[in-house]
Amino acid sequence: MQRSRIERMHDRMAIKSFRTVGFSLLMVFMLAVAACGGDDDGNGNGNGDGNGGSITIETPGMSYDPDEVTINAGEDYEFTIDNTDGQIHTFTIDELDVNIEVAAGESDSATLNVPDAGEYTFYCTVPGHRESGQEGALIVE
Repeated sequence: MQRSRIERMHDRMAIKSFRTVGFSLLMVFMLAVAACGGDDDGNGNGNGDGNGGSITIETPGMSYDPDEVTINAGEDYEFTIDNTDGQIHTFTIDELDVNIEVAAGESDSATLNVPDAGEYTFYCTVPGHRESGQEGALIVE
């Protein structure tokens, strides 16, 4: 028995719909996999295994980039301060007894493990720098 033209059109439309739904599901899956990728933004957020990763903060002048960093409490983070400016800068957090001094055009690193959640201010101790806006926030979750 031969199928009518309307039935054949319906079958073609069903196949196109199936392809569209299949393609859409594939794209959602690919986006989900991509979202599970590593943390390469330099903003911490470790994976919970005690090794939080590495964070690079630049000092391009009277500022920090980024000026807000979020990490997990109780994990080790390697902080690298990259002084891209032509003068000395520091990365200081009074509550954590951290003071990293970095010469012009140089970098220095330190490992930090903050046991308690909270918000900590980091700033530059060079006279006039903090007053010019060279400070930021370390958020520990």
